[in-house]
Amino acid sequence: MYISQFSAFNFRSLKSINIRLAQGKNVIVGKNNSGKSNIIRGIEILVGEKLPTYQNITNNDFYTYESVDTETSEVKEIVADNMYLEATLDGRDLNESLIMSIKKQTAFSKVSNTRHLYYKNEHQEIVVNYDLFQNLDDLENRDEISILETFSSGKEKRTEWKTASRLYEFLVSAKTIKIFFCKSRIDEEKAGTGLIVKDNEGNFWITHFLSKKLRDSLLTTTVISALRSHKDELRLVHYTWFGKLISGIWHKNKTLVDDETGKSYEDLIKESASFIKSHVDIVFASNTNIIRKLLEGAISHKTISFKFMDDGKNEMYKNIQLFVNDGIDRPIQEKGTGIQSAVIIALFSLYCNEFHNNSSLLIAEEPELFLHPQARRVISAELNKFLIASEAQERQLIISTHSTEYLKNAEPINITRVYKDVEQNCSFAKQLDEGTNGLITNELKRFLWSNNTEIFFADKVILVEGGEVFLIPSIVDKVTGINQKLDYENISVARVNGKGSFLIYAKILDCFQISYLILGDLDCFKDEIRKLVQYLNLEDIKPSAAAIKSTINSMDIDYSAIDDRIRDVAKNYDAQNLKDVFEKFSEGSLLVNDESLLSIISYMQARYTKGNKLEAIYSEIGNEEFERVLKSLRENKIFIWSKGELEDYYQQEVMQLIGSKDIKALRLSYLLQERDATIEQYFAYPDEIIDLCNFILPPTN
Repeated sequence: MYISQFSAFNFRSLKSINIRLAQGKNVIVGKNNSGKSNIIRGIEILVGEKLPTYQNITNNDFYTYESVDTETSEVKEIVADNMYLEATLDGRDLNESLIMSIKKQTAFSKVSNTRHLYYKNEHQEIVVNYDLFQNLDDLENRDEISILETFSSGKEKRTEWKTASRLYEFLVSAKTIKIFFCKSRIDEEKAGTGLIVKDNEGNFWITHFLSKKLRDSLLTTTVISALRSHKDELRLVHYTWFGKLISGIWHKNKTLVDDETGKSYEDLIKESASFIKSHVDIVFASNTNIIRKLLEGAISHKTISFKFMDDGKNEMYKNIQLFVNDGIDRPIQEKGTGIQSAVIIALFSLYCNEFHNNSSLLIAEEPELFLHPQARRVISAELNKFLIASEAQERQLIISTHSTEYLKNAEPINITRVYKDVEQNCSFAKQLDEGTNGLITNELKRFLWSNNTEIFFADKVILVEGGEVFLIPSIVDKVTGINQKLDYENISVARVNGKGSFLIYAKILDCFQISYLILGDLDCFKDEIRKLVQYLNLEDIKPSAAAIKSTINSMDIDYSAIDDRIRDVAKNYDAQNLKDVFEKFSEGSLLVNDESLLSIISYMQARYTKGNKLEAIYSEIGNEEFERVLKSLRENKIFIWSKGELEDYYQQEVMQLIGSKDIKALRLSYLLQERDATIEQYFAYPDEIIDLCNFILPPTN
């Protein structure tokens, strides 16, 4: 099974949040203190090692915000009285043997109406029936519960008790299974955890209690927290995953018999203190080899070993300690946090491979911490391998991160951006909608993963098509006089894969509630401006934008310019695309309606036209109307170079630089960083360059 949705109400900064999750890899991004850890903690409470009712919940775990008394100006903290957490579980690969071992029958009551659980009010806010969830022992007497049967004596049956076998059949056939936890801050005794089950007939049932066996039969979870510690993660107790791992390896291999003595290695360990190390190493040999392979390239080390420290504990496996040799053989607690992080993740992967009986959920909180770049990529790859390491198990991975490495190969629809309204201390989670996700092609995904994963971490993104990706940071630094100004403002510049991608990027960023600006040239009027005007509902300039489009598209194609452009195949993008088409033609695999052929023909014809576009536009709609259109676009996040394209703004000194358009832009970005350089020195229309800077960073009064 896996978590398909997580909901939280009044938990820490999560006032009201619903997050869609998928089987496989899910990535949560956001600034520090945005609420990512609160989401992780909420999921851990529901499906972690301990039952929710045994978790240490304090007043700090309830949603809190500051309120100012309008009369006295006194600042007061307002703390929620109740909290509610819920996870929806999909898939039905329950641990049948664990359910069958449940001796006590499980009590269910049918809810007469789902509105008795929670409902949306007139403001579309979800209202939770906290009192119901906090008083599960009293379900028999509540009005929200249906009468299942009325006996001749007049007594009513409101509870159905299910044996282990009936419970298993009930859950396997269920349409929906949710696990919940609800707690009152005011009354310590009022708390409840259980299941909400929608049966195959559409009826909703709620459990009176939740046993640990039943909860563990649904999903096995481990959270590798940001503050990784060998003391917390590698505890040798029976209920932790590490305790289960070491116990499992020990009991699986301790009876191996030594060929010479005919004795088991457990007996030899007890008898022969001088040979303890070598015998223990044999017991764990195959598994340490697996761990070693998992860690190859991630950390600098020679060996990984398990050592028997003393014989003071009743269960011998609890005397085992993990050692890492990175030049000196020492216990893991004496090694750096980077090594500890890598080893913990590798060990959990081993545990899932060897000793899991049902679905596995691994939550890795900021796995990049304390690791160098190459190690981050190795751990990212190992986390991805965790998902596919077992064909018999459904596996799910949830990562919270500040690192772009962990967004690589993540489906965009499985990315969650978390941000906070600081005034209300309230976190929000945003994801792609299904419609926008359907527009993202495989090519765009690859381009996102390879070039633009940074956009998911930004507060604002500047979308460009060409060399502006190199120039804008230097321009902003020069105009403002502040080095790395965009970094300080958490603004990223992202180069899209052709101006035809502007709209889809805009839709993606809108879904994630990330502010954006679009910077394009006059060629955008050929079609992109029309699409953007329609998307942004800019009705007042729609006729003029259509007229500009018609004017530019009616201009003659400049085939000589196309010829010049494709001469040097190795150095330009257009020629590379054309080369791919020619190769298909040579192979005999090119069809008349081939998408790549139609795309390159359309693109090249639209890109290279004869005549002066600006003069044609003035002639069609007039200078003043064109200025009004540009002004309206800039007021709506779209900045179009009014003179044509970036190269039309270069002074002669820049035009004489050797190299392609991108190389010139890159070299110019370096020149602008020189102390004595000025905007006027390199740009022919400096006022518009300054306008662009003000467009990116509006002046504050």
